[in-house]
Amino acid sequence: MICRLLPILAALSLQACATTQTYSAKPITATVVDAETGEPLEAVNVAAHWVLHDPVAWRSAGDLELTETATDKEGKFHFPGWKGKAPPVVEQYETRLSNEDPAMIFFKSGYRPRSVGNYLQPERLRDDNHTWERYSDWDGKVIKLEKVKGNLEDYGNIVDGITRGLGSGIKCGWKKTPRLYASLINEKERLDKLGVRNNLPSMATMQYYFDIQKCGSAKDFFREYLK
Repeated sequence: MICRLLPILAALSLQACATTQTYSAKPITATVVDAETGEPLEAVNVAAHWVLHDPVAWRSAGDLELTETATDKEGKFHFPGWKGKAPPVVEQYETRLSNEDPAMIFFKSGYRPRSVGNYLQPERLRDDNHTWERYSDWDGKVIKLEKVKGNLEDYGNIVDGITRGLGSGIKCGWKKTPRLYASLINEKERLDKLGVRNNLPSMATMQYYFDIQKCGSAKDFFREYLK
């Protein structure tokens, strides 16, 4: 609940309010298939994040949680549940997750990336529609990915946008989704060899980001994921 208290008590009351309730999330298990053949897709990178918002201006306030996994030979992936995560206070307001969380990102070389989320409700901030236990509408469902057709530059531009905002507010957030970023680094090398212009991250780009947040050596960190 957004705290509406007397200004003289606001700081203490908001801090108490921020720690009274915590978010939890149910496990998610689903399947990824080829949109044309219906065949299961193995080794699809899947990232899930739960994005906090300032409930007044509805601006993103960073990720509350971020995690990744990959599909198995049957195209299945699984995210375990989690609990006990308190939303921080931003500008005297308790941040909230919207009803569309979690958002999930799917990437596999040669396929159009896809993002899915829950069906967003207009009453996303009303107390009677807000839940502290989160779930995914896609649990138990089948997600279809389409093979890339046509202009590869268009494909490169689409792939470049899938990580926008991912890991925001998490120090060295790239370390939460190493397989995804390793796959993007490899995809850049593939497109570069084909002469396709793209803005996908290179190792040099990742090192630049690592340096800004003092995250160490990007090359050392990604080494085991680039095999």
